[in-house]
Amino acid sequence: MSSSRVRPLILTFDAFGSLFYPRQSIGRQYADAARTYGLTDLTNQHVEASFRKGEDRARALMVEPANYGKAFQSSRKDYPIYGKAAGMDPRTWWANVINSTFSAFLPNGTPVPDGLVASVFRRFSSREGYRLYDDVIPFFKQLHDWRSTSSASSSDLSRVQVGIISNSDSQRIASILTSFGIRVNETGHDSAALKSARCYDIDWMVTSFDSGYEKPSRQIFDAARALSASFSEGDGEYLHVGDSIKEDYYGALEAGWQSVILDRDGKHQGKVPEATRVASLTLLMQCLRDGKKS
Repeated sequence: MSSSRVRPLILTFDAFGSLFYPRQSIGRQYADAARTYGLTDLTNQHVEASFRKGEDRARALMVEPANYGKAFQSSRKDYPIYGKAAGMDPRTWWANVINSTFSAFLPNGTPVPDGLVASVFRRFSSREGYRLYDDVIPFFKQLHDWRSTSSASSSDLSRVQVGIISNSDSQRIASILTSFGIRVNETGHDSAALKSARCYDIDWMVTSFDSGYEKPSRQIFDAARALSASFSEGDGEYLHVGDSIKEDYYGALEAGWQSVILDRDGKHQGKVPEATRVASLTLLMQCLRDGKKS
């Protein structure tokens, strides 16, 4: 990224695993919710086993990634992209996953208790089920301040658009982020506010459910590029940041974007050029200011 940049920077982020992560293991949170509805015989391990299928535990504890469990895998196979092709909405799709998870522990024909599905869905649509990484709020505050105070004609961060590209559904992503106080433009079309008041931290979102494609597919990045064009004049400089080598880093590169891997635990060291790897959003902000990431 050149410090002489004059085109707007289109800066996008992955959501799950990059900005936030589960507050506790999925199994524990599901089991806790079930106990409030009288399913007291469940253990955290029972429920975790209903999700897991032998994959790496660190990935199993995330909600979004593929292969995190039996119920998720079954729904993902039968109704891909959160049921979009089958005409389902994401809430219905997740209700199927939640019902399938708990049905394994109930006698045949016994329904999942009323309210349990809604309770679990509500938990995983807000800060009740997730934590933000510590560097997220400071990053967006610095970026918002910079965008709000810099001259619109300057070659710094004043012309940045901020987006989300996620293999999920936009309603749940927006709900989670706003529950932490992050300002999200949920309509995705308020370009006047973007150009003037800079009232959003996240200007727009493109998700797999909205676009019909999942990362690392080029089409989801193309959809993001098309949406970003409604917010600025001319083409921009596109940079995507995420924690997955395959979905985020190489997905963006193969779509013709610049890409940075967010490597908080150092597991990707040596796998990508060092100039395209950051250990935190704090370092990413420093690199953006210095114009060093490319």
